[in-house]
Amino acid sequence: MDKLSALRTGSSLPPPKAKPKAAPTDFSPLPWSDFFDAADDIEIEGDTFRVYSKGTTGPVFFLFHGGGYSGLTWACFAKELSERVECRVVAPDFLKVLFLAGTDRLDKELMIGQMQGKFQTTLLKKVGHAIQEDSPSDLADESARFVVRHQFTTLKGDIKNMKKPGKTYHRADVIQDKAADAPSIVDAVQFHGVRMTKSDALVKEITELYRSANLDQLVHNSHLAARHLQEVGLMENATALIDISPGEDRYIVNFVVKEPKPFTLGVKAGMSTQGDADLSLNAGKASFLGRGETANASYAYTVKGDHSFSLSLMKPFLGWQKYSNISMSAFRSMAHLPWNQSNLNENALILQYNGQLLDKRLLHTVKLNTIWRTLEATDEAAFAVREFAGHTIKFSVENAIAYDTRDRPLLATKGLLARINQEYAGPLGDSHFWKNQLDFQGATKLIGDLVLGLSLQLKTVNGLGNRELHLLDRVYLGGNQDLRGFGLNSLGTRSNNSSLGAGTTAAGVLHLYQPLFPKDMVFAHAWLASGSFASVRARSAMREMINSQRVTAGIGLTLIFKNIFRFELNYVHPLKYTVGDSVTRGIHFGAGINFL
Repeated sequence: MDKLSALRTGSSLPPPKAKPKAAPTDFSPLPWSDFFDAADDIEIEGDTFRVYSKGTTGPVFFLFHGGGYSGLTWACFAKELSERVECRVVAPDFLKVLFLAGTDRLDKELMIGQMQGKFQTTLLKKVGHAIQEDSPSDLADESARFVVRHQFTTLKGDIKNMKKPGKTYHRADVIQDKAADAPSIVDAVQFHGVRMTKSDALVKEITELYRSANLDQLVHNSHLAARHLQEVGLMENATALIDISPGEDRYIVNFVVKEPKPFTLGVKAGMSTQGDADLSLNAGKASFLGRGETANASYAYTVKGDHSFSLSLMKPFLGWQKYSNISMSAFRSMAHLPWNQSNLNENALILQYNGQLLDKRLLHTVKLNTIWRTLEATDEAAFAVREFAGHTIKFSVENAIAYDTRDRPLLATKGLLARINQEYAGPLGDSHFWKNQLDFQGATKLIGDLVLGLSLQLKTVNGLGNRELHLLDRVYLGGNQDLRGFGLNSLGTRSNNSSLGAGTTAAGVLHLYQPLFPKDMVFAHAWLASGSFASVRARSAMREMINSQRVTAGIGLTLIFKNIFRFELNYVHPLKYTVGDSVTRGIHFGAGINFL
């Protein structure tokens, strides 16, 4: 019978079953003795405080509570911790707030202490301000892990995710410029990963670390040493890690390094400085004597038939932040010179010194050149070129001084370059001249990322004695690296279809660069360039330069490849030129590393 039928007939349903009553929840307080071993009342200046304690041996955990709590807030934590490690726990009914909401709230003393290993920060998930009540087990794990790692005590029970004791390092910028008041004593400097580098070379590179007066200086000097190890060629990679040493304010500096490959061999396709595609084969051996020495050999070939062989050796001068070296290179090159319709073969031996002056503010280079040159005129060459055909030997000395604050040489967005280069040839050999070159480059940002750049260059050469200045020793102008739109080295005194060079040239370019995407690699580029020259025998060089002025303008794209190579694709419009000039309106491209 259903329920409705039962109601109509007056019969009754069985009474519903009674639900069992739940046991009442016990909210009575747990005794402190379930968690602590003792509870003592201590009187301080007339006030009485309750102090709970647990354990009799091991390091002491002295636990303060925050506002609205008591010492019993640490009860569960004390029990969990004492089960994991041998320790003593003291929890007084004092109010002392020490919790911090993130590392950005650390003051200078705490931040320095963290870097010294005097405490560490750990993030626990799904907890609030009362971390000791929200997750006493996790907090006990982290606390036990810390005291075991630093060998304050021994392990009694299991710790969740306990790993082999190790070290945690932090980025140096965490305490950068904040630890000048923290003294430092360097106990040792250790290298990890060294196989062939000589010990005396490493000692020269790190001696200054022992003179660091405070932690700030030690961090800064360690960074400089790691970078310098790479720049002088001792290491391919180097990272400095600062560790604490037993004793007050004592440290050990560890360098984790990777030495250069013992031998490298590679093939590279690219473009020459004249914009010709080339293929090169390179072989090298870095730090082959264990003190940063390098040896390189290369062969290059262009699609136009030019090719060259070279062998070079370099030895750095080691020491704290020394940036100087000596090198020797020998090469043989065979190239076509389209501007004067001839071919040039050169065999050279060059000795070079690179260093710094005036407390490293100036770059200094000295070169000794010995070059045997053979100029071969083609059938199309002018008679004025044929006069210089044959063998010549040049002995010369070059001296260059530069001041460079640019952020990068290939396309600077800020900074200045001022450089003077002088070359003297004679009294030995067939060349006798005095040559000077002045370069200036400056760049700054205008609006947003728009960059304004200015480049200026002046070159002069004067023959010495009664000998005529050789065609190969003159100065030239024109090409995609300086006066864009004109043929390479085509501006100067001309004879038929050949350029005979000049005695003085001057050029200037005004640039506007707008970064595109990627912003450090691709740039929209607009420019206005002007140049002029005076002949070798000019009676009034200034008048000839005014009368020979050329002007071009253009827009295009500039690409920078890993700060080692620059490529330009431009539309060039000549504004001022002379009949007979090798000038072209339209699309031009240039590739290389030296651009005006």
